[in-house]
Amino acid sequence: MRKTGTIFVVVLLLVSFAFAGGIVTNTNQSADFIRMMNRNASTDVDAVYFNPAGLTHLNDGLSFYLSSQTIYQTRTITSDVEYLNSDTFEGTTFAPVFPNFYVAYKKGDLAIGAGLVPIGGGGSAVYEDGLPSFEAPVSVLKGMLAPLGVTGYSLDIDFEGSSLYLGGQAVVSYKINDMISVAGGARYFMANNTYKGHLKDIMVSTAGGDVIPGDILRGVSASLTQGANNLQGLIDGGASGYTLAQVEGAGFIDATTRAQVEGGLLNLGLPQAQIDAMTIAQIQGAYASGAAGYAAQAGELDATTADLEVDTEQTGSGFAPIVGLYITPMEGFSIGLRYEGKAAMTLTNETVEGKDGGIFIDGAESGADMPAMLGAGVAFTVTPSLRLVADMNYYFNTAVDWDGKEDYLKDGMEAGVGFDFALSESLQLSAGYLRTLNSGALPRYHSDLSHTFTTNSIGVGGRYNINSNLYISFGATNTFYDDIYNTGVDYGSIIGNETYGKTSVDFAIGIGYNR
Repeated sequence: MRKTGTIFVVVLLLVSFAFAGGIVTNTNQSADFIRMMNRNASTDVDAVYFNPAGLTHLNDGLSFYLSSQTIYQTRTITSDVEYLNSDTFEGTTFAPVFPNFYVAYKKGDLAIGAGLVPIGGGGSAVYEDGLPSFEAPVSVLKGMLAPLGVTGYSLDIDFEGSSLYLGGQAVVSYKINDMISVAGGARYFMANNTYKGHLKDIMVSTAGGDVIPGDILRGVSASLTQGANNLQGLIDGGASGYTLAQVEGAGFIDATTRAQVEGGLLNLGLPQAQIDAMTIAQIQGAYASGAAGYAAQAGELDATTADLEVDTEQTGSGFAPIVGLYITPMEGFSIGLRYEGKAAMTLTNETVEGKDGGIFIDGAESGADMPAMLGAGVAFTVTPSLRLVADMNYYFNTAVDWDGKEDYLKDGMEAGVGFDFALSESLQLSAGYLRTLNSGALPRYHSDLSHTFTTNSIGVGGRYNINSNLYISFGATNTFYDDIYNTGVDYGSIIGNETYGKTSVDFAIGIGYNR
C-alpha cells in the first residue's frame, strides 16, 4: 500500500475555467464573448484582449468596458476499483464573480489600451468525498485484511483548492493605413493557488466494530506470541524435538489443540507437508517470527494510514509579450490576428508547518508556464443587419515546463463560428459555437487530478444600446464535454479504470462605453 500522502498532488486544472481556451488559459474574457463565442476580430473595447490591433477602429476618445460572469461547473469521476465504498466521486467548481475590465484611448491613428483579466483559474473546487486516487489506496485494506475479519473501511476526506492567475496587460496600436493596423504590448500576471484538506480517521470494519487498521495486525501478533508462549510448556517437558503428531500420540495435547496450532501455521502461509515435519521448537520459532513480522507490518500500516493535512499556498508571476495585426482587405470583411508568447513561471510553496500532505514541501518550486497561443478571427458583414464571425485559437503546449508533464502533451486547437443580428438600432441578438478540435492532452496525461476535455460550447445573448455611446451586453453559455475513459490507472497497489465527466454553465453581463 503506497503512502497516501500522494493524494494531494493537485494542479491548476482542478479549478480552471478554460471551458473556452487552452489547458490552463481562459479566453472567456468578456460578456460579448459569452454571447457569441468568437471575438478575435472585435473592434470594441474588449479588443484590448481579443484583437489589440483592432483598437484603432474605435472612435476618438476614451472607451471602457466592465463585465462579470457567474460560472458553475460539476465534475463526475467514476472508478471500477473493487473495494471502493462508492464508484462515483463528485466535485463542484463555482465562481460567483469572474470580472473583465478594459479601457482604451484613441486619437487619430494611435490607440492605447489596458485590461485586467483572470487569465487562468478564477474560482474554487470542492471535493467533499475526495477522489479515486485519494481513496483507492485506503480501499485496499478491505481486501488485504479480509482474512482477518475485516469487512469494510471508513475515512474522513475533505479537499478544496482555489486558483487565480490575475493578468494586467497594456497594448499600443497603430493604424498604418486604412487596410492595416498593428499592435504590441505585454501581460504581467500573478498566480495564487491555495490547497486545503485532510485525510484522517481511517478505520476498518469488523464484527466487533470499527478498528484502527494497525490494531488488526497487532491482534494477530499478540495471538501468535501467546501461541509461542503456550508451546513453552512442551519444550520445558522435553518435547522440543517432537512433531505435533508425536506429542498428540504421547498424550501431551489433544486433537483440538493440535488443530489450533496447525491453523496458526497455515495462517502464516506454511504448507501442510512442512507443518507435519516441524518440531515443537521449530513451531515456536515460526510463531515468534510471525508475531514479530505482524508487529512490524502494523507499524508500517500505522504510518501509511496516519492522518494527513494540507494547508499550502503557491505563488508565482509571469510575463507574456503580445503582438497583433488587423487587416481589412475590403469593406465589410476583416481579419484579426493575435500572438501571445510563452510566459515562463515558477510556483513556490508556502506551507503551514506539519501540513504539507507529504508533498507540498515548504519552499519547493514547480514549473507552471503559460503556453504561447495564436488567435485568428474573421468578421464578414453580410447585410447591414447581419454579421458573421469565425475564430481559431492554437496553443503551443509542448514548449512549456510543467515538471515533465509536458511530455504527455501536444499542441491544442479550437475553432468556432457565430453571428450578430440587429433587430433594431437598439437591440442585437447573437449566438455562437466553439469546438475543441484537439485538447492537446495525450492519454498518459489524464488522471482524476489532471485531465482536459474536448468540448462543444454554445453561447447566446445580445447587446442593448442605451444610447449612441453606452451599451449593455448579456449572454449565457452551456458547454458539453466529451467523456474521457482512462484505462490501467495505477494506484500503487491496485489497477483500475476511470471515467471523467463535466458540465459547465456561464452567465454574463457587461457594460461598455464607446466614444
